Amino acid sequence: MEISNCHYFDESKLNQIILHPRPPGITLTRWLYDEIRAAILSGRLRRGSKIPSSREFAAQQGVSRHIVVNVFDQLVAEGYLYGHVGSGTRVRDQIPEDFLAQRYPKAVSRVMPYKADALPEGYDRPSRPFRLTEPALDQFPLATWNRMSRRVSRLTTVHSLAGGEWAGAMSLRAAVATYLGASRGVACTAENIVIVSGTQQSLDLLARLVTVPGDAVWLEDPCYIGAVDAFRLAAAVIIPVRVDENGLDPAHGRSQCPSPKAIYLTPAHQFGLGTTLSHDRRLDLLRLASSQGTVLIEDDYDSEFRFSGRPLPTLKGVDGAQSVFLLGSFNKTLFPALRLGYMVVPDAWLDRVLALRYRSDRYPPTMSQEITAAFIEEGHFDRHLRRMREVYGARRAALESFVEQYLKGALKLPKIQAGLNTPAHLLMNGISARRATEIAAQRGIEVWPIDRYTIRRRDLRAIMLGFAAFNENQIRTGIQSLAKALVA
Repeated sequence: MEISNCHYFDESKLNQIILHPRPPGITLTRWLYDEIRAAILSGRLRRGSKIPSSREFAAQQGVSRHIVVNVFDQLVAEGYLYGHVGSGTRVRDQIPEDFLAQRYPKAVSRVMPYKADALPEGYDRPSRPFRLTEPALDQFPLATWNRMSRRVSRLTTVHSLAGGEWAGAMSLRAAVATYLGASRGVACTAENIVIVSGTQQSLDLLARLVTVPGDAVWLEDPCYIGAVDAFRLAAAVIIPVRVDENGLDPAHGRSQCPSPKAIYLTPAHQFGLGTTLSHDRRLDLLRLASSQGTVLIEDDYDSEFRFSGRPLPTLKGVDGAQSVFLLGSFNKTLFPALRLGYMVVPDAWLDRVLALRYRSDRYPPTMSQEITAAFIEEGHFDRHLRRMREVYGARRAALESFVEQYLKGALKLPKIQAGLNTPAHLLMNGISARRATEIAAQRGIEVWPIDRYTIRRRDLRAIMLGFAAFNENQIRTGIQSLAKALVA
């Protein structure tokens, strides 16, 4: 029903809280939630005060009790209300915003201005050296993919047009489970696999699922900025944890917050510095997860593109499955427009992941999953990865050689062992990473400052160079231009 004007309640009920008129187009559920939460935040609804029962409140407002119950349940889940048997529902003495402001004074507030809120100018233009995350699309076996696409299309049935499975197509989930068991040492079944659009969707789902507002989450510093986005939007308290040559430092994390609700990390190839998490620190994190009930979110970023030897084992494989979510993506290993990735989900979390997934976007597109499954099952995926490791290894070597030839004394590359990009540490005095980025752009060179990915750190002075998408001649020309920009 339509609600008109403002509504006043008896002081003993809702402290004379005023509900403002419901705006056009806003559902009753959204309106009631926003109004009660606003009253709590403003202090009009006092801490510890009792609110009417759902039945009473529904009668006062002339709305369905079911709607009121849903609103109360949401506010309880988010930490604004609590219920006691026999004493009704009350406002909490401490609400999530108190934790954000006071609980971790060294933490990064969710209202901190977001410094990476826009893509670099010209990002939508054709790729140019040294764009950071683009794979070598010219090396993709497009003829094979197109042939398999035509075959899958011919086999499409009317039934398959009706919809898909919440967790994703069984054919792709089974193929991913087999691949992870053979290549990454992960003992999982198709039932543990949930297909998503990519790592960013995984992070969005998990940030909302494993945390409530005010929960502390360790993030690497520097960090994949999409993870920062996801946990900020979930109103988590971000605890930046330093990364060094051995990966994320658990000792530094404990000094900031000894019992995080979740930890996000990229152990195989750290996003930002390119380091690999040491064996001792892997075990340390697994012990912490076991003793504290902490959830580990392992982003298997660029693990497939290790230049020598086999990919390193995952935390998930060591852990035995129950405290670690493993995230993977086909958007770099195949091509970005595919928009497919996966999560390996612990058994205890599976129903909750699927329920939230269903409420978010139902299920992933079926046709692309079937093509990808066939591509994996018939061995094309493994062959493509083997070839790309060789290509990327050669391009990384070319970059290192040309930096040594043209930029010695100006830039230093670390000895990374995997990935599509590398930091390049600035050796020149008096030039910041952002200034180097601006100077490079004037020469038509696309680099990004590493502080685009730092949360609190200010001790890093480096630019990020992507090398995967460029052949040897392009890398040489790009480094020559960069040298003219930086050392002219």
